[in-house]
Amino acid sequence: MSIDEIAEVVRCHGTPLLRAADEVDEVVDACATALRPHVLRVRGRGADLSARLDHLPSAVGLCRLRYGADVTISGIAPEQDEFIVALPVAGRARFDYGRATAVLGPGAMSVVSPYRPFTLEIGRDFDQVLMRLDRRRVEIAAAALIGAREATPVHFDLTTAQISPGLVGVIDAAARLAADPYVTQRMRLVIHAETLIVDALLLGYPSNLSRRLEGVAKSPSAERVSRAMEYMLVNLAEPLSLSDVARHCGVTLRSLQLGFRREVGMSPGEWLRNQRLERAHHQLSMADEAETTVTAVSVACGFLHLGDFAARFKQRFGESPSAVLRGARR
Repeated sequence: MSIDEIAEVVRCHGTPLLRAADEVDEVVDACATALRPHVLRVRGRGADLSARLDHLPSAVGLCRLRYGADVTISGIAPEQDEFIVALPVAGRARFDYGRATAVLGPGAMSVVSPYRPFTLEIGRDFDQVLMRLDRRRVEIAAAALIGAREATPVHFDLTTAQISPGLVGVIDAAARLAADPYVTQRMRLVIHAETLIVDALLLGYPSNLSRRLEGVAKSPSAERVSRAMEYMLVNLAEPLSLSDVARHCGVTLRSLQLGFRREVGMSPGEWLRNQRLERAHHQLSMADEAETTVTAVSVACGFLHLGDFAARFKQRFGESPSAVLRGARR
């Protein structure tokens, strides 16, 4: 999975809100609706816009955007209601947020937070995947991770060249689920995937909370670890957020991780994945090939990405999910 693959999913399956659009007001209206309100200025005499915007409907508002001209984007108000995650596909751009400045291109990543003025100097060849995250949702998730009682402001670094493969993988899964008409209740699954995106961003991208998230935490009792296991087993088919599990047990995510390391020698995410794999193997080995599919079992066991499921399944059991299904009841 890669940012290019995510971009292609959005382009192929998203709704084209703009195609070769050259009117500034039209472009601003479409981008403000899909992302956040802003001011757009085309740079250069006689320069014309040729904007394309594809939008994949989901709670995080995945978009692919290219202006086709040198433009400057700036905010309307000092504070906004959305975080904007930018994943460059091609070209170059300069992002200014508060006092921070970053030059972006493929292989980098940027998060424009909602608390300070921003200016984006975007080149005509700059092509990007954009993701909108609700400010309140991020702040509540941050509070849950650090054990705070109130929503907590999150000041992400403007850019990082160290992109978390896990974060990219979850974004990829959310995009593919949103685009897949054959997955039942897919928007429910997309919402769960987007919760994972927020957690992955908080845990895998530098911010003012990074040290607190990595800091010393009190290890919970064995009873709370057991409660977490029971909760995950009951909800094994759901694409659970580990921060939700921690909140259910009344501990921080860091504390939960320490408790699992102490009790079972692995992280809660590893333990949950192993339980899902065991259930998937059992279901496949007992299923009728004519009445089920590997994809159906994968989703039923909480795996959002079929390729990742197949690879982990074969690594654990020495054969592919399809091979186990074909050999079921024989």
